[in-house]
Amino acid sequence: MNWKPLYEKIVVQMLNKQEIQSETGLTFTKDLSTSKHTTIKGKVIAVGDGRLMSNGTVVPLKVKVGDTVLFSKMQGESYEDGKSEYTILSESNILSIIEED
Repeated sequence: MNWKPLYEKIVVQMLNKQEIQSETGLTFTKDLSTSKHTTIKGKVIAVGDGRLMSNGTVVPLKVKVGDTVLFSKMQGESYEDGKSEYTILSESNILSIIEED
């Protein structure tokens, strides 16, 4: 699927599954979207051109394709294509860019 969000909109692929390894070595998959967590981690797969200002200029977004971000579970609009779950939201709804070590 090819995404082209408008202006300050961002498409994020949900990373709501977390693998947890027990002390005995068993691996479990936990679905964070159904848990009590209020934030979700996702990977940015598409960004718009930027925020349209009242004077007609477009300010580029700080978030870029490939960034891992954290945002509130209740923000944006959800879309599911059968394989993956996506959320479309504004850059202002993103709480943090996560920089992995």
